[in-house]
This record gives sequence, structure tokens and C-alpha cells, in this order.
Amino acid sequence: MKKSELKLKQAAEEIKNILRKHDIASSFVLHTPGHSEYVNHFLTSYSCAYQYEDDSIRFYCKREDFKTDEAQKEKLTSTSNMLRMLTETVGRNFMMIEPLSKKFDGLVGAEHN
Repeated sequence: MKKSELKLKQAAEEIKNILRKHDIASSFVLHTPGHSEYVNHFLTSYSCAYQYEDDSIRFYCKREDFKTDEAQKEKLTSTSNMLRMLTETVGRNFMMIEPLSKKFDGLVGAEHN
């Protein structure tokens, strides 16, 4: 692993520790020249989602995972809200950055591999 990749992974872990400390979900991207690292941090006290591997998300939401029907419904509702809010926010961010990136590439003649 290159030093720049390691730096991003270490920074991502530090950010995840802050998210855990404050019980916050997040979806974010870190960048250093030539590399980027994305993180979906879903595992909070109010969410039943967790990222099992880089490419899959799992949910613990069986009835036996909860003391009451109400507790199950509350966690499912909070998880749904979390996923919706992150999707909308990440989508808006993409819609803002993507045309800017294309325009800047054109201005500077950038080519990406």
C-alpha cells in the first residue's frame, strides 16, 4: 500500500472514531493527489445497517433482535431516514461537484485514468 493510500485510510479511521463517539452516521470521501477513499459509516445506536464489506450493506432487523415491536419499528424508521437523508445529501453534493469537475478538466486539459 502506498504512503498516500495509507494516509487516507488512517484519516478515515480517525473520522470514524469521532463519528462513533458522537453516534453519527456519515458517507464521505477523502482525497489526496492520485487517490481517494470513501467511507459509509452506518453503524450507530439508531441504525440497524452496517457495512459488512466494502461492497455490501447488511441489516440486523429480525424481530428477535429487539425487545419490543416498537423498538424494532423505531430502529427501522430511523435507519430508513438515515439512508434517505444521506442519499439526498450525497446526491446534491455530486450534482454540484460533477459539472464543476468536467468544466475544470476541460479548462486544464486533464485526462484521468
